[in-house]
Amino acid sequence: MGAHAANERGAQAAQGDFVAVVDFTSLQVQDVRGNKCEFTVNGTLTFSGTVDGDAVGTTTAVIFAPCDEALSSPPGTFFDVFRFEGDFTGEVLGDPTSGPVSYAGVTRVGGSIDARIILEGDDARAVLRADAQVGVGGTYDGVAKAS
Repeated sequence: MGAHAANERGAQAAQGDFVAVVDFTSLQVQDVRGNKCEFTVNGTLTFSGTVDGDAVGTTTAVIFAPCDEALSSPPGTFFDVFRFEGDFTGEVLGDPTSGPVSYAGVTRVGGSIDARIILEGDDARAVLRADAQVGVGGTYDGVAKAS
């Protein structure tokens, strides 16, 4: 299939895995209203499967606990709402692309994550549902389209 034909494929099912690597040396914390704590930390999401490549960026999470408790407990001890914003470089459906990616959702007590991943590459797009574990990664499924 030539490059032109590949670009006419339309939306296709997407699935794969991703690994989250957190740079804890970059962690910044701040008490926020309502006895909550905001964590800001840098990291990388490494994708394999339909979406294949790395997204480097920053996660901001509001943890539903005071900072002293959040800092002294393992990730996933408390409910949180998070958003990762980063820059992706890699391939979607085998076609090279780069562009902004967001990964946003909630971490439930125990560390399971329900979230959406949205990639708006210069040559492809993907909208994915993540089934993951905080600070580890997991699997994704959804749709992807080369432009």
